Amino acid sequence: MVRVEAAATGCDCEWCLDLRRSGPGGSPGTLRPDGSGRPWRTSATAGRPVYGFAGEQGRRTR
Repeated sequence: MVRVEAAATGCDCEWCLDLRRSGPGGSPGTLRPDGSGRPWRTSATAGRPVYGFAGEQGRRTR
């Protein structure tokens, strides 16, 4: 399991996460976890929506 926490201090940001993988018996590569092809969002503005990802549901939550 991988846990990623993102924070912003003064912006409403969109970003992507690329994970490089390697290991014995497996082929190396890059994995980009996303929500149906959309970038993640992190907002520092008070009153803005809070976004998350419900891994067990396989979708973003708001």
